[in-house]
Amino acid sequence: MKGNRSIFYTPENQYPGMPHGEMCGDFMPFFWQGTFYLFYLYKYCVYAVETKDFVSFGEPYLVLQNGSPEDQDWHIGTGSVFEHEGIFYFHYTGFCESNHGVEEKNEQVVMRALSRDLKTWEKDLSFFFKPDARYYGNLHWRDPHVFWNEEIGKYCMLITATEKEGAYLRSGCTAVYVSEDVRNWEHYKTLYAPRTFITHECHDCFQMGGKWYLSFSNYSRWWETRYRMADAFDGPYKVPEKDDMFDGREYYAAKSVTDGEKRYMVGWESIREGCKDSGRHLWGGNLLVHELTLRADGSLGVKLPEKIEKSFNTPLSIWPTERQGSLSGDADKIEVCAEDGFGWAELGKLKEICMFQTTITWEEGTRAAGLMIHADADLKKWCQLRLEFKHGRIEMDRYNRVDGDQQYLDERPVTFKGNSAQVKLVVSGNIMLVYVDDVALTARCYEIGVGSIGIFTEYGKIVCTDTQLLEQEKCEKTCATA
Repeated sequence: MKGNRSIFYTPENQYPGMPHGEMCGDFMPFFWQGTFYLFYLYKYCVYAVETKDFVSFGEPYLVLQNGSPEDQDWHIGTGSVFEHEGIFYFHYTGFCESNHGVEEKNEQVVMRALSRDLKTWEKDLSFFFKPDARYYGNLHWRDPHVFWNEEIGKYCMLITATEKEGAYLRSGCTAVYVSEDVRNWEHYKTLYAPRTFITHECHDCFQMGGKWYLSFSNYSRWWETRYRMADAFDGPYKVPEKDDMFDGREYYAAKSVTDGEKRYMVGWESIREGCKDSGRHLWGGNLLVHELTLRADGSLGVKLPEKIEKSFNTPLSIWPTERQGSLSGDADKIEVCAEDGFGWAELGKLKEICMFQTTITWEEGTRAAGLMIHADADLKKWCQLRLEFKHGRIEMDRYNRVDGDQQYLDERPVTFKGNSAQVKLVVSGNIMLVYVDDVALTARCYEIGVGSIGIFTEYGKIVCTDTQLLEQEKCEKTCATA
């Protein structure tokens, strides 16, 4: 396999027309003795890759081979790994699409495998957990997530399920089963059933700061990972007041993992069909990891993991150049003013893999500001991170969306604190990952090459301080592009 082994991991390089089976997705993270083991779906099997820092990765290896078309695990689906009494348990989904509608058979069944070293796994043919028709529908029954629940003193298994009755494509729910010995499982309750989504995929449930958080992914509208919060495991689980997502509309199947000190959300950033900006979003893509942060109101924010940020340690030149509007100051304090419309300044040249950061402060009344990414001097091509102050949101836009190309913009809600925001941008190939304070937005730009980085304002004035453009040490020799 020849893929990307730096930050935005993939086992295969992307290329136009990339088939579905070549993409990876649904990372199932597990931390053990200083190493993050990232299990993931690839070519209908499960593979794994190891990392200690989310910066560099080892070579991938096969964990579970899928079966024949007659086997229940013809295609293997998402699951989870945990350790109990020296044995590692991997509960996963066995898909056999040809079983759909066949009496006494099931399309989706929970299965498991066992290991003593996290490397060699043996399927446990005695374990076969089919849909529990006493309480749930007979189709969606997958993505088992098992963890030790200290609050109730038992192991819990969360399962993607559907209510037996419900409105069309709105019966998705979270089923919970419990066990004391990880062999015998009994029904506990339906943890969450909002009558809103088709299903709740790739569950996770964890505690931070005295609260419980239930995360899940849903494909009803976009690729999206959402979360709910509660004071106790049993709920009730409520929607965060302002924002219930960790990233934008292309961040999917994110599950959490902790090293005992910090907790990370490990998901994937979707690719587009044909690797074109006009293509629809497809299942699978690149690894994308956020570190979770806890806000004062109990809601969750995210930030760039510390070890990823520290890997960018080689400064690149900043040379502010006026393009439109007026520019003043120097690299330590860059001021751009355009009271009558749009103004921007070019600051430097992006590398294939690099990080840009700055603190933007704006005068009262300024309509918008942000970054010009991959831009050329006359703006024939560009991407733009927009901070829209009056609307309380950030957006990722791209050039020349006219004449039938008015696709939706990638956007996130933001609560701006005063008139200042810290902005970080990580670029790797066609990926653009942005943090505005503790809010993330990731997008892709396939059809323009590497360009410059700049700052802009609309109808107002901004000042940028603490501005840096950095690359990884020896990056050009050791890193592949995303």
